[in-house]
Amino acid sequence: MRQLSEKEVDQVKKAIAYKDLTSAEILVEIYDHYVSHLETFEEADFKDELFELEQKFRYSYYNPLQENFEKTAKKELRKIQWSICKSYLSWPKIIFTALVVIILTLIFDNLEGKTKGLAVIYPMGVAVLLFGLIALKSYLKVRKIKKNIGIASKVQSSFLTNLSLQFQMILGFFNLFVLIPKIFFDNPIWFESTYFIMASFLFSLFYIGYLFSLIEAWKVKSKTALI
Repeated sequence: MRQLSEKEVDQVKKAIAYKDLTSAEILVEIYDHYVSHLETFEEADFKDELFELEQKFRYSYYNPLQENFEKTAKKELRKIQWSICKSYLSWPKIIFTALVVIILTLIFDNLEGKTKGLAVIYPMGVAVLLFGLIALKSYLKVRKIKKNIGIASKVQSSFLTNLSLQFQMILGFFNLFVLIPKIFFDNPIWFESTYFIMASFLFSLFYIGYLFSLIEAWKVKSKTALI
């Protein structure tokens, strides 16, 4: 096995850059496959082998790879999240979970009426900040890869795409339970109503737990994926 020359590597990068790739993980996988395959042949066979690879890795071939990887990434994240949730509802971690719920309940119970209604907003602000940091970290990783290969197209981590979708789902719940009722029932005492206070507390517990499992899943996948 030989090492490709700088000129040959540039040709590989140009070939990859012309492809309509959107998944950073698939981009890296295809690039690594090209290089490892071409390194097994002599320099005289480089152009012919590169041509053969280009004939194989057409849009009709690599696009299904991207779509399948998106689905796999989604399932993998959910599997990790569910595993984390089950671990915190099993012995002995359930003791920690119960203590957190009790502490949050006591804090919430000691807040004033309007403050209770607004309490649901603060964790959402923390969530936005955390997701921003995760997205930035992923962006820097992918930008380095794009710069190395010379790709200007929109490429991002498939795992980040799925994280974004789940985060948007949380924001959707937030709008459904907080902002939309506020619009339709525009009342000065809305944030002090019993319904809103209870809904706020239950919703806070839900999305704090959900976000925690999502962040834990990110920590696991960030060791190997581009997030």
